[in-house]
Amino acid sequence: MSVMEEEYLEELVSEILRKHPSMTRQELERLIEEKVQEFGGVIRRDAALLLVAKELGVAVHREKVPRSLTTLRVRDLAAGFRGVDLEGYVIERSSLGSTREGKPYLRFLFTDGEDSIRVMAWDDVARAAASVSVGARVLLRRASVVQRRGRLEVVLGRGSSLEVRGPSSLPSIIDLLSRFKARTEILEVKKVFREVERTVLFCLDRGCNPVCLVLPPDEDIPGGKFVLSNFSEERFKGLRVLKCGKECFLEVLKEPTSGCPPSALQEFVTKGRVAGYILFGKLGGRLFLITESGQLADLAMFFDAHLPTAKRYLGRVVELWGVARGKTGLVASHFLQFLPLEEQAYTPELRYAEKPLLTAVGPVALRATLVSLKLRSRCLDGEPLFHILALVDDGTASVQALSNSPSVLRELYGVEESDLCEMSSEAIEKISDYIASELRGADLRLEGLLVGAVNKLLLIHRVEVL
Repeated sequence: MSVMEEEYLEELVSEILRKHPSMTRQELERLIEEKVQEFGGVIRRDAALLLVAKELGVAVHREKVPRSLTTLRVRDLAAGFRGVDLEGYVIERSSLGSTREGKPYLRFLFTDGEDSIRVMAWDDVARAAASVSVGARVLLRRASVVQRRGRLEVVLGRGSSLEVRGPSSLPSIIDLLSRFKARTEILEVKKVFREVERTVLFCLDRGCNPVCLVLPPDEDIPGGKFVLSNFSEERFKGLRVLKCGKECFLEVLKEPTSGCPPSALQEFVTKGRVAGYILFGKLGGRLFLITESGQLADLAMFFDAHLPTAKRYLGRVVELWGVARGKTGLVASHFLQFLPLEEQAYTPELRYAEKPLLTAVGPVALRATLVSLKLRSRCLDGEPLFHILALVDDGTASVQALSNSPSVLRELYGVEESDLCEMSSEAIEKISDYIASELRGADLRLEGLLVGAVNKLLLIHRVEVL
């Protein structure tokens, strides 16, 4: 304690004893100790003396009190404190909100570097706090402390004030964000997709980790780096998904973009030519891509929403944003986005080489026996989706074959793609079973693309029943 502080406290003791001549110094010390114990021993003697003086009717002139005595540490606070000062950092904040009656408020998380506490600002203090950046050093004056839902909370109301003591310095408080688990993140935008009901941003965080951010559709879209605070968070197979509600706070930073390597995007982006898809029994399906290296990649989608888009981009090279890497391969998140890299499907003039299945790769033409055949279809908002799966054997190997081609559907089943939405699932299943039994063991002339190294897949382009 400084000499100035000691002198002021001694003056205050003298003033109390002068105003209460029947009180001895020992009795005053006992009252001070009782006040310390009343707050569980968390406050210092000097703070207790200020409280005792106020209770005894001795005026404590705030302008005369050294700020070191009125500015408490977070750890010193207890429910019932009034008129206290706190100095520290804003490490999380909401946007400015208002009650149904129009009363403005703003919430933020405050830390003095040792502990943290939630703060609720009202009225003029809330309006002042609305211009404060995350990371700013602030002085809270004449605050009250209450207990709400089992935890302490600072309230800035009538008579309180907030002063900015230093500009935002996010790099210097990165450690505080992690230590006190602040819902504040520094993000860098990499790709934006606007939808009717939401806007999806794919970003990298300060650790170059992929993050998916979901904003309301009318929200202004930040560019470059920005601070996001007071968000909700969930995870999808390791992919962080942040959602920004009406009280979320977003502020663009005037900082250079990060030095994250391009490989950081590989965690939630994949690229390839859409080769085909299969439908799962209930919801979702599996999308097949041919990568730039000619390898076969697949993406599991456990919901139907993106299947019509997958069909629309058959034959086109796309980037898929919002994928996660599960234990068995790529999995589509609820925020999957297709970014076409070609205006229309590209069908090269393939030369189908006559090769046995055992050694063939790439474009192939062959005669094979049909071992099994299955048609599955689904109608989504009037859009027919289907796949044909077959097992064929040419005497050298058995290979799974797939087609989403309307011409193959017509050749094998005598059904037009447009008719699938007019037929019941029971009728389609009967047709599928009947054709499978009729054609089982039949010889087929097949042209298609054989892909895959271990588990080969024949993508059927044309078929003829011999």
